[in-house]
Amino acid sequence: MNLAILKSNLWDFALWLYRQPGVEELCLSLQDQWGADVNILLWLCWLEREGLALNETRLHLAQAHIAPWKTEIVLPLRRMRQHIKRHYGTAIPAVEASRKAIKAAELQAEQAVQAKLEKLASTWLASAGPRPVARGANLAVYARMLALPEEVEQEARHILMRR
Repeated sequence: MNLAILKSNLWDFALWLYRQPGVEELCLSLQDQWGADVNILLWLCWLEREGLALNETRLHLAQAHIAPWKTEIVLPLRRMRQHIKRHYGTAIPAVEASRKAIKAAELQAEQAVQAKLEKLASTWLASAGPRPVARGANLAVYARMLALPEEVEQEARHILMRR
């Protein structure tokens, strides 16, 4: 597989975007309130920069592609990490060290999700090549799937697409 067609690495882009003002808060809010997948959100923004527009069919394929890993690995790690913080706190050093180790494993699992998404996108880009994508077009497809109210979609577009 030739990844040379990709302009940037998804993981590096996602880390950069997630650190931008308002992005982390937005992503977690969309995850908690609307069931959004943060990896998908970041991937959609990256795809726009790479020149790949998605439709609902490809978005469903991508979700199915990562579903087993997300369900079996990422979500159990996240629940465990959150459970420890909620029920045991962070004051006891050994407990906090355990929670941080689980958080590190969760982050590695998230990186594996993004690697799967990047590989999938590279096959699509290899077959069609990059093309200009309307600003926020990929996010609009996902917003429809999540049934986001227009004002929530507009806020997401404003925060995620201002770069």
